[in-house]
Parts: sequence; structure tokens; C-alpha cells
Amino acid sequence: MRTICSLIVPAVFSVVALFGMVMLPAPSHAQSVTNAQPQQNANQTDSSSSVGGKEKPTGEGGTDSDPAAGSKGATESTIQTGDDENAKFEVGRIIFPTYEFELGKKRLFYGLYLPKNFVKSKTYPLVVVLHGLNGSPGQILAYPGLTKYADNEGYILVAPMGYNSRGWYGSRGKGGGRGSDPRNLGELSEQDVMEVLKLTRKNFKIDPERIYLFGHSMGGGGSMHLAMTYPQLWAAIAVIAPAAYGNRDRLATAKDIPAYVVQGDRDRLVSVRQTRLWVEKMRELGMKHENVEVKNGGHVFLAWQHFAGIFSFFAANPKTASP
Repeated sequence: MRTICSLIVPAVFSVVALFGMVMLPAPSHAQSVTNAQPQQNANQTDSSSSVGGKEKPTGEGGTDSDPAAGSKGATESTIQTGDDENAKFEVGRIIFPTYEFELGKKRLFYGLYLPKNFVKSKTYPLVVVLHGLNGSPGQILAYPGLTKYADNEGYILVAPMGYNSRGWYGSRGKGGGRGSDPRNLGELSEQDVMEVLKLTRKNFKIDPERIYLFGHSMGGGGSMHLAMTYPQLWAAIAVIAPAAYGNRDRLATAKDIPAYVVQGDRDRLVSVRQTRLWVEKMRELGMKHENVEVKNGGHVFLAWQHFAGIFSFFAANPKTASP
């Protein structure tokens, strides 16, 4: 029995660690999260590749690494824009507006972060952030350091749900629904991203030359799929442990989009060999890219150890022409 448990427990932890996510209840209308960022022990190492994988899923209920963020309240940090019912957005906090998703015939929420120094009249670069399997917008926006870099570099962050936590953003096709999921789950997941992008561009002044994609795991695979499907939109993409499947020849459609790729060589959830094949295809196409292969790196913790490189890469790679 002890032997069986020693095999089952690590396996369960690995599944939970898959893309570092937990299922969380959808936030209420325009909910804001002040304490959004989980703390990480400075001595803690990425251990998803080891038995037990002590990588803890993170979510909206974590502890903010900057407790002053948004502490002045909505009176001084709320921006009024647009004319719909979700037109008030708080600055310096992760918030969750909702919108009516007509294709899916339901109301969906998404995550939004406006940098602390946000000025309504100013034009900003945008990062579309895609969470992993069984994750949520609040979970990935809470990755330690992400909003800090958005503040320091002056980026707006927006994180669509992707219809639900397992839609794969269309990267596995238009179907994929199971159980109570819609049979066109993949299509709905992809179009949720595109609708949230459209809504964000409507509500804020977004620089069309500087719209970026960032995703982890399922979100990394989704980022690559959306780059290949809508190449005219993106200035650059960054993917961490990308769960990318399908025909790598499609990458030719995105060969003009610079890519930043991070992969742990001991990731038990996304194979380093698979990511190497995608990187090799980038080389073959002459695609501008940076490949960061992390020695002894697992799946989760490396996600928030490379924001400096990602934001530097984004800053160095605006588009050369408007869509």
C-alpha cells in the first residue's frame, strides 16, 4: 500500500500542477482584486520535475507582493471610458469586467490591469495574457512580478477567459467540447479572446504597433495558434512551456512575428523535445526568436522568472507596419 501511495500522490500533484492552475469561481460583475499576487519563497526552487512537484497553484486569493497597489480606492483610481455598463475601470488593480459574448450566448468576464500611472488620454502598448489549463484570468495576472513590469514599463494587460478554463483558445480545433461543454468549445474559446481584444481597443487608446501575446502552457499553445491565425495583429509573442500541438508548417504564416520561448528541460507536462521542434521550425523559417531553455527547469515556477526578458523583448520588437 505504501508503494502504491508513493506512486499515486506524485501523479496527483503533477496533474494539479498542470499549467499551475486551480478552478476558481467566476468573479462577480466588475470585481476587483487588491490582494492578487501570491508570494514566493525566495529559496523555493522549481520542482515540478521532481516527485511531489511542490508547485502550488495560484489564484485570485493570493497575497499581493505590493500591498500599496490600488490602496487609495476607486475615488482616485477609477477611469470612466466608453458608454456601456462596464465602463469604469480601476487603476493599479486586477479587475474583472464582464461583457455579453453573443456567439456563446452568455456573459463572460475577463481580467484587466491598467498600470498605476495610467492616463486616459495616453496611448499604451497591450499584452494579451492567456492562462493555462484549468486556470483563470486572475490566476495568471497574479503571477509574481507581472503587474510590476506592467507598471514599470507602462503596459495594459488583458486576460480573456477563453470561454472556460479548458477551451485551448482554438489551438486544438473548433470543437473539443465534452460533457456539458459546447460542441464548438474551441471556436468559442478563440473568439472570446478576439472579442476581448476588440473591446479593449475600443475602451482604451492602444498602440496598434505594440499589441503582444503572452501565454503559459495551454496559453502558450493558444498564443502560437492565434499568432498563426491572425498574424496581422501581433507585434511579438512570448510563450512559456507552450503546449503547442498540430502542424508546425503553419508557423510559416507567423514567420514575421518575433517569438520569445521559455522551456524547462525537466518539464514533465510539456515535453522539451516538443518545444525544441517548434524552435527548430522557427530557425528553418528564418523567424526572429529567442529560445531560453532552463536547465533543470520544470513547468510552473519558471513562468514568473522571465518577465524581465519578455518585456525587454517586447520593447525591442514593435511592428514595422500597422495592420
